[in-house]
Amino acid sequence: MPASVYISFDAPGQVPATPRRLHAALSMVLDLPPGVSPERAAQFPTLAHRPIHGSGGVKPYSLGELSRSESTFGVEVRFLDDRLVDTLDAWLSWGGVMRLGAGTDDDAVLVAAEGQVIAQESWEELAERDGDTAWEVRLVTPTTFSSKGQHVPGLNPATIATSLQQRWWAWNRRLAPPRIDRHEMASVLATQDFTRSSMVSLAMPRNSGQGRLSSRRIPAHEGHLRISGVEGAEATRVFSRLMALSAYTNVGSHTSYGMGVIDAVAA
Repeated sequence: MPASVYISFDAPGQVPATPRRLHAALSMVLDLPPGVSPERAAQFPTLAHRPIHGSGGVKPYSLGELSRSESTFGVEVRFLDDRLVDTLDAWLSWGGVMRLGAGTDDDAVLVAAEGQVIAQESWEELAERDGDTAWEVRLVTPTTFSSKGQHVPGLNPATIATSLQQRWWAWNRRLAPPRIDRHEMASVLATQDFTRSSMVSLAMPRNSGQGRLSSRRIPAHEGHLRISGVEGAEATRVFSRLMALSAYTNVGSHTSYGMGVIDAVAA
């Protein structure tokens, strides 16, 4: 069951928080502990559902929006498998301490003050969310897509829908919408594009001590889209279901770097 959880941390002082560092810290909480194989984990209900650390590919969790104040730091975590919410809850009950930084004396130690489930829907409920026909889609973080190892230059509803359909297919194939017909979707969905192109660095800063150069930059999109579909058309109904799923996952490539967070509001 997809879910979204908001965690508020007590965070005095400046927090060296980048989405990449947050995702890395979160993976230490939610992934299988090092040294535990999937075969061994399968024998234990508390471990069997946890993804392999460092395996690559799309994880069943992702970062959502971040918020900051003088003394607190907030993180939204999105889940495609709510069994990981139980894993997170167990970590919170043990104090919810998270070390964040580049492994230096300047690291921040965050302590979770509160965790709250802010949204949750069953796959069956998402499959029935097919009645919306217009959306305001905000790219909360830079968003990029790739195909066969190459970044895709354009941004359109079919590209977003394909990414979401792949995630749905991976975690609940039985109720997943049919594969995207890009031509049909282009014919029934109209888009007002208010995005702009940007170049995003994926590497850690040079002074992080981790040996990663800051020269790798990739093209991405920022801004927002207005998308509307023909009422009653099958492609519009499929897109409506996928927009409902977007509240619980990211889209596109490099999501472990915090990219691809979108906020889709039905008009």
